[in-house]
Amino acid sequence: MGVHTNRHNLQFVNALAKGDFSNLPPATRPHFTLNEWPEFFQWLSEQKPSMVILDGVCGLLDVGHNVDSVLQFIGSCQRIVEEKAKDEYAALVVNVFLDEFSELLVRSLVRRAHFLFSFEGLASGASSGVSGQLTVVPGHLFCQLQKAFSPALLHYRVSDTSVQFFSPGQSNTVL
Repeated sequence: MGVHTNRHNLQFVNALAKGDFSNLPPATRPHFTLNEWPEFFQWLSEQKPSMVILDGVCGLLDVGHNVDSVLQFIGSCQRIVEEKAKDEYAALVVNVFLDEFSELLVRSLVRRAHFLFSFEGLASGASSGVSGQLTVVPGHLFCQLQKAFSPALLHYRVSDTSVQFFSPGQSNTVL
């Protein structure tokens, strides 16, 4: 999992692996491990408003945590981020792989979300100019706050150094 604390500083949190990480480059060396969550929450609450990205949350289920404990962890992060968002921009992004083991977790998170981003391959098959498509739909919280929203569909292409998003039919290879 990564925590983006400002535009130039990405802090990594190790939620799964145990061991000696001293051989990793300092930029990607984990700053916290699973046994240090109280310290992590204290550290996070002391940071400037930030974007917290929880990537690979399903891995917590894979190592034996139940859905309730994962939701409590995410809820604690959400409360800290929302407190920071009162003064400046802050956001919580949770990346979850949907499968039969994570369905309950995903359903619970959708109820807490403003938006749901779904990345998938093209229905028509592979393309050299398009890596996949992104669908953005409102989550439950957004639906409570707003009345109308049409799902947005974008295509995207991933390169070595960037990701480009564009409307369907508007990639450089089509034009």
